[in-house]
Amino acid sequence: HGTKVSDIVAEAGLSQPSFYLYFDSKESTYETLVEEFRESLRFVTLSNLIAPDTQKAELEERVAVSFRRFLDFMASDRSLTEIGFFHPPGCSVTKQQMVDWVADNIRKEQVHRIFRKDITAEEIAKLLVGILDQFGRIDADEAERQRLADVCGKLFCSGAGS
Repeated sequence: HGTKVSDIVAEAGLSQPSFYLYFDSKESTYETLVEEFRESLRFVTLSNLIAPDTQKAELEERVAVSFRRFLDFMASDRSLTEIGFFHPPGCSVTKQQMVDWVADNIRKEQVHRIFRKDITAEEIAKLLVGILDQFGRIDADEAERQRLADVCGKLFCSGAGS
């Protein structure tokens, strides 16, 4: 929020008049970026719905694929992720929307017995978003994102017990 319009246009290689053709203010620019991030995050979330015919033996790998998609998305534009997922005030709304979207997926997966029903969809979704809040901050290369995704698959499907 402390950024000046002159800094934004300099970074983008635009003139201030060009900036104001597209945006009313730097606040509207911020809102546009956050909305763009949320819409893309929503798409990734919806694409992570696990197919009803997924076999138990495939579930850990499939959950890891979902986490990998999230981590890859967050790494694809670290600046936009910072604005959309970590920077107040918009981050709280983004994370709550993500909880809602993930919970919708989980409810559908619970109907098909992919995930257990004694833990609510909202609780599972909040755990997932909490993990991404931490792992998404890591500036990880492709191999490390895969390793982190595999850890998440193991944790969600087998638990942390020995």
